[in-house]
Amino acid sequence: MKIISAVFLAFTMMPAVSSAASQMVEIAPFTGQRFGGSFVDANTSTEFKVADANAYGLVIDFDTEPDKQIEVYLSHQNTRLTTSGIYTGSPLFDLAIDYYHIGGLYMFPTDGLPAAFRPFVSGTFGLTRMTPAPSDLNSETRFSISLGAGAKYYFGKTLGARLDVRGIYTAIDGNTAVFCSGGCTIKVNSSGFIQTEVSAGLIVRF
Repeated sequence: MKIISAVFLAFTMMPAVSSAASQMVEIAPFTGQRFGGSFVDANTSTEFKVADANAYGLVIDFDTEPDKQIEVYLSHQNTRLTTSGIYTGSPLFDLAIDYYHIGGLYMFPTDGLPAAFRPFVSGTFGLTRMTPAPSDLNSETRFSISLGAGAKYYFGKTLGARLDVRGIYTAIDGNTAVFCSGGCTIKVNSSGFIQTEVSAGLIVRF
């Protein structure tokens, strides 16, 4: 599986991050909902929309300082691409959207709050992989960035919970053809699209 391969790569890329005894790693599988994502066909002015759908994935955080972590963010969504206009609400094809990101997370001081409660902000960058079905259409890989905010709550030294709200921007060059197979299904007139992901997960810390 792609996510399993990405997790393995994340660990092999940063073996020194958790080498000190005081530095730990958090793994947080999550599930949630992803919203939004649209662009316009340059030839027909038809708007294409990514249907709202469930998302799931994994966040891996590596301690670097007491309030700072390196973050690996991996997320998968099975959705559909739909159109407006004369095909209003009609699904074109199924679409899987995967994010493979790395970045950082900062946890705010806990003054006046329970020590176990840690609000945070995060930022990551990496790749968006869009895989259409049927399989005769080409997949697309684009650069993307995300900004997020949320909170962690630790039940003890090794377990916790995490809530996230994350906005993800995927760059697409204007007037770029996408999902081609012989001919091209869509010629995009857009600088990119934005999705919002709301999720909850369980933290395992070691």
